[in-house]
Amino acid sequence: MEKGTALDGLLKEIAKASETARVGNAEDVTRVKNLVGAMGQSFTTTIFAFQQASAVKSDIMLVIGLAGKYKEPWVATVASEVLSSPVKTLQSRYAMKDTAELMAKAAEVAKTLNSEQMITLFRRLQEYYTFLIRRIRDLLPFYELSIAYEGYRFMTEKAVAPGRGKSRERKSA
Repeated sequence: MEKGTALDGLLKEIAKASETARVGNAEDVTRVKNLVGAMGQSFTTTIFAFQQASAVKSDIMLVIGLAGKYKEPWVATVASEVLSSPVKTLQSRYAMKDTAELMAKAAEVAKTLNSEQMITLFRRLQEYYTFLIRRIRDLLPFYELSIAYEGYRFMTEKAVAPGRGKSRERKSA
């Protein structure tokens, strides 16, 4: 397959996956939601999936910077490694099979790209991960966690001995 054709096909596939994630229909997010971790709970698997996707997005942004700054063949090698390294973790630990498949395909195509093509591919992946992360984040009960944390802080701050740490009394409502 000619590299322009491979890249074009992959860009279309990523655009379709981005739209699916944007509207909230990504099967990977459903699989993350249904994962059960230690002690029969899913919170840790969800938060770790969120963290893993966020880390991949950070790596994608790094490659965009490298490809823009250096027009050297080694950038394609680095890009391919950045894309292939999380594939097994995404697939086996977090059940993000579709994302892992996209990353594996992108890793192969990235080996053949020049800097401009690399930036195009990685910006499309950045967009995909933006929507994926948002949808995984939506699974997390941040409001409830905030309430629990504030209650915990209130209880521990009242129990802290004077002069220890930077505790303070909350103002009464």
